[in-house]
Amino acid sequence: MRLLDKYLLKRFTAAFFYAFVFFSVLFIVIDVFNNLDEFIQHHAPLQVAASYYFYLLGSVSAQLVPVALLVGLLYVLGDLNKHNEIIAMKASGISAFQILIPYLLGGLFLSLVLLWANETVIPQSSVTSTAIMEGLIKKGKENLKERAIQNVTFYTPDNRMIFAREYEVLTQTLHDVVILENHPDQTLGSKITAKKAEYRQNRWVFYGVLQVDLERNGEVIGQPHFSPERELPISFAPQDLIKEASRVEFMSAKELRDYIERLEGSGPKTVRRLWVEFHTKIALPFVCLIITLIGVPLGTRHKGGGTMAGIGTSFVIVAVYYGINSFCLALGKGGALPPFLSAWAGNLLFVGVGIYLIKNSS
Repeated sequence: MRLLDKYLLKRFTAAFFYAFVFFSVLFIVIDVFNNLDEFIQHHAPLQVAASYYFYLLGSVSAQLVPVALLVGLLYVLGDLNKHNEIIAMKASGISAFQILIPYLLGGLFLSLVLLWANETVIPQSSVTSTAIMEGLIKKGKENLKERAIQNVTFYTPDNRMIFAREYEVLTQTLHDVVILENHPDQTLGSKITAKKAEYRQNRWVFYGVLQVDLERNGEVIGQPHFSPERELPISFAPQDLIKEASRVEFMSAKELRDYIERLEGSGPKTVRRLWVEFHTKIALPFVCLIITLIGVPLGTRHKGGGTMAGIGTSFVIVAVYYGINSFCLALGKGGALPPFLSAWAGNLLFVGVGIYLIKNSS
């Protein structure tokens, strides 16, 4: 590595670190004020609130890192420009692209780190922070094992769609259960409701069960059947339910892909929306690399320097990127764009903008 590359990376690393700390503290302060009434109302202990923000910060790091990256880039390059160091580099024959190389490698490294974190750290941090807020703080439970999952939806391979108002993890109990059993042609075959269901000795036992059977044309067959207690042959264990009932943000890309493959018979709209989410989990981390492509040529042109100018420019660029990205994702979920293209369209557009800016840098 050239001495110049080491110098540029050292300056950038320090600026990125301070920017990340600044935005992390700012985010926590804003969130504390938003949730202050919850903490006071439920008498949340200080250590519980601190653990909540520790895991919450891990779950939102994917949003904070790109902003900190761009602020760090524009601040450092603006400061270099302010002291005529960029002019000196160009005068000695160093092109804008050569100045870009160490930052490009840094952006690529951060993208790969975020991609890894999306598969490991971030989903687990999201689960834990949500469990702390909903269980330990709002419901005053003593540990996370007592947490409950709200509004459970589970699709089984044997054409059953299962809904439950709540699933208690510790007692392995479903409450207010609705089971829709479909015919092979996806028409509704029967509807089963139950007050609760318990997992006992590797089987599900339902209580207060009412079953209504239906013809393919929707007409009721015979009379509804009521059973105070009934075992149903449902092929999923509690650990499967916890995994599948999790929200999309609680899943890694691999887990989401496996979930989608099991949902192929549930309807094209649901599957299409989930495929968009899957491709987004892979495409979004590369925003760090894209921000580098745009930030460096902007920073080498910037004459004013200064932190506030860097923050202001950063917010504009990030807002435009996420605005375009959200629009493309909406088109993908609505069926106007293929899922893969909708997730990568914003990245491809900004890569083109970045290449154009680099080519026209002087």
